[in-house]
Amino acid sequence: MAYGCWCNGKRIGGATIPPFTLLILTTILRDSGFEADFLDAQAEQISSSTMQSIIPHYDVIVISSSTMTFNEDADYLEKLKRDNKDIITIVFGSHPTFMPTNCLSHDGIDIIIKHEPEFILRDLIDLMTRKEDFSHLKGIGFKKKDQIVVNENYPLIENLDEIPFPDVDLLPKGIDYYNPIVKRTPYITTTTSKGCPGKCSFCTAPAFDGKRVRFQSADYVIDELNYFIRKGIKEVYFRDDTFFVNKKRDYVVCEYIIKNNLDITWLANTRIDMIDEYTIQLAKRAGCHTIKIGVESGNQEILNGIKKGYNLDQAHRVFEWARKAGMRTHAHVMIGNPGDTRETVAQTIDFVINLNPTTATFGICTPYPGTPLFQMVASRYPQIGDGSSSDLSKLHVEGLFNEYYTSLKKEELSRMVRMAYRNFYMRPVYWLHSIKWQLTSFDDIKRISIAATNIFDYIFRG
Repeated sequence: MAYGCWCNGKRIGGATIPPFTLLILTTILRDSGFEADFLDAQAEQISSSTMQSIIPHYDVIVISSSTMTFNEDADYLEKLKRDNKDIITIVFGSHPTFMPTNCLSHDGIDIIIKHEPEFILRDLIDLMTRKEDFSHLKGIGFKKKDQIVVNENYPLIENLDEIPFPDVDLLPKGIDYYNPIVKRTPYITTTTSKGCPGKCSFCTAPAFDGKRVRFQSADYVIDELNYFIRKGIKEVYFRDDTFFVNKKRDYVVCEYIIKNNLDITWLANTRIDMIDEYTIQLAKRAGCHTIKIGVESGNQEILNGIKKGYNLDQAHRVFEWARKAGMRTHAHVMIGNPGDTRETVAQTIDFVINLNPTTATFGICTPYPGTPLFQMVASRYPQIGDGSSSDLSKLHVEGLFNEYYTSLKKEELSRMVRMAYRNFYMRPVYWLHSIKWQLTSFDDIKRISIAATNIFDYIFRG
């Protein structure tokens, strides 16, 4: 399993994230008796040339790929295959799921996995190891002579408790992943569910994970937290599309943490229309210090158009509940949504400032394969192709076909992103507020200083 050795993406806040899915896949393969190694080349800063010297020792390389990374991923895999003609490349993720034929048209890719890779990869490697025909395996696509074959989908995993805990010992030694909203290190990312109850027009989750949200049990989540603590993990970032959905389960987890005084802090994603004041208070008592919230827009018509599912008054209540509980908030905001104008973008920026989140990120709405937004654009403007021109170097800071569903030009959207960061972060009152809410330790000072340096560098230099 390899991660991150070829990407040069723009990360305005400078965050790095442990590649949880690849860690899980490596663990599953090892538990199934296969020889499998995990390599986070990004964290270890392994160069392309070093990777090329490592790869010949392996028969198969597995990577994740999204629409914004696909071109770099595929080109790099092609380079590896030129040096090692026998290696088999397997790619999973959103882009292989929604654009399998496009992916397999690239010389660097041999096999793709659609949707959830956990058990598909296990079964595929088992068949390959036994030198048996894998062409019947559901959930994959492959090349057969001059043809591209894409099989029907593999069944979604019904019992998520069957997925093992990730072997965190496989993570690179002596490296603490940095994230500006993570308070304690070492930290780990994990998910406790698959799917989202939302139907946002710009999001791939409903198409990727299915229409129904599936959950790991409270016992599983509690056991995994205890496992992380035994391994020295101090903080968990729950990267569920929406964490606070199954309240009965979540309350059991929170109450266990409180009762047993677990030495763990955490943060999680939520939706404005699915969180309430009691849940925020309980989560805070259980060690949750930050909730991440998709705000997206400050104009109700825009929100309705992208099917965000909340009203502006709800947002004010949620952020007020969080402040009252002492909970930090992070607002995700998009500009260049369908219907956006200069006026609606200005409304959005003012709205976010009035919400007064602890931190905020601003990005340009991008149509990705697997979303209703992409389908709408592609049906009218086929030149969008597979959407992969939205590569990481431009992600969130340059528009992609936004001029076809907004009144804003590409260059104007880029300026507006910088303006949003400038208006939000360059307020004296914001930094006075930050001293109270964020600078409570020397580690906080270091963490916020790094993030602030990156943000101001983007504001002034782009």
